[in-house]
Amino acid sequence: MTKQSRNLGKSGAEDLATGDGEGPRGIRRDESADIDERCAGPLNLLPGVSFSVMFRLLLASRICRRRMAQFCRKNYDLEPNLFLILLAASEGHLQQGILAKTLGIDKNAMVFLIDNLELRRLIRRVPNPDNRRERLIECTVRGKQIAAEIKTNYPEIVRWGLYPLNDAQVEQFGALLTQIIEGRQDLPCPLVHRRKRSA
Repeated sequence: MTKQSRNLGKSGAEDLATGDGEGPRGIRRDESADIDERCAGPLNLLPGVSFSVMFRLLLASRICRRRMAQFCRKNYDLEPNLFLILLAASEGHLQQGILAKTLGIDKNAMVFLIDNLELRRLIRRVPNPDNRRERLIECTVRGKQIAAEIKTNYPEIVRWGLYPLNDAQVEQFGALLTQIIEGRQDLPCPLVHRRKRSA
């Protein structure tokens, strides 16, 4: 694996902290709290911004991303972006370009990420029977085994990742996130600060 490939394999997780927990089955509450405390202090220390839903969403997102990074590294020695590509590839043959667009990863970076997973023998490139110039992405037997294990334990992983939400709250939260994702579009940014014209 080239140095460039290794670096790109971590490109989506440069700002994620490495945790020392035991994964979804054995993690202790004090370890989970330590991850969260390094991510954000008490909201009452920031009364000027803590009222903002967007601010709280940003902090919650950072906490969940750190937990996801910890889980991926502790269990499978994978960075989160490699983990997501593996799960996506487990659904069947995928075009590399569509995969990059869906996951929001640069096309050039996606090439190196797929190289990384291919060197680990978790996915492989196969010819597209409908287009000889194109290669499709699919999981190897080992990749499918890992993906199946993750899917089997998915509810437990989600409960840990979104702690302290209960099952009903997780379902509701997921539905709200889906609305935001499906309703995404380039909206005009509101202009709230009007600069005074110089005389």
